[in-house]
Amino acid sequence: MKIVVLGSSSSGNSTFVKINDVKFLIDAGLGFNDIKEKLNEIGESADELKFIIVTHAHTDHVKSIHSFNRIFNTKIYISRDTFMEYPKKDLLKNYEFFDELNNIEGIKFTKIPISHDKKGFGFVFEDKDNSLFYMADTGVINSRYHAKLKNKTVYLIESNHDVEMEMNGTKDEITKIRNIGDEGHLSNEECAMYLSRFVGDKTKYIMLIHISDHDNTYDLAYDTTRNVIDKKIPVYVANKDTISEIIEV
Repeated sequence: MKIVVLGSSSSGNSTFVKINDVKFLIDAGLGFNDIKEKLNEIGESADELKFIIVTHAHTDHVKSIHSFNRIFNTKIYISRDTFMEYPKKDLLKNYEFFDELNNIEGIKFTKIPISHDKKGFGFVFEDKDNSLFYMADTGVINSRYHAKLKNKTVYLIESNHDVEMEMNGTKDEITKIRNIGDEGHLSNEECAMYLSRFVGDKTKYIMLIHISDHDNTYDLAYDTTRNVIDKKIPVYVANKDTISEIIEV
């Protein structure tokens, strides 16, 4: 299993994953050429992607899925609700709804609903003894799914904002309340709290993603999680503009 965050922030998100020689993206919310160039940086090619799986229909997650679909015929796995909310749905040619699926290209996956102002999902991908949990853009993680999220090998999870910075920032009050609410984004403290419940003896890596452009810092996000997680487990922070550390398990 190989995992590289190509870029993650409030402006755009895309993560490369390779499992059993199947190469795919979780979201394609960066520019098309940006994604191609970053794949080249890690020795991968855009035309070798088997599919893109989509979390939800906000632009910073779907910006380039149509371009990949049109130019490379990359298959798009998407939920029915997200498809209906996607502005370019009529232009997609090679796609499949994943609502009833639990396996894609031989990869077992579990859908975990997000709590956001767009319907969508996080995912658990499993490969023999290794597993990846990915979730961003959620105000809470419903307790009914917590058992499924414990003791995963790799966690990619949102640590979006510092609450004090968010509330003292320049956004309008409606946006501030939305962001800290149950259908907004996880704060640093909430992210750390969930990780402290989920992480187990099989956990090897944590990557914090979707850091706010204006209402957080990489250091704040890192320190908040680092303070509650076993020091033996590496904690990384995904950057807005550059590729992340390469995780291989």
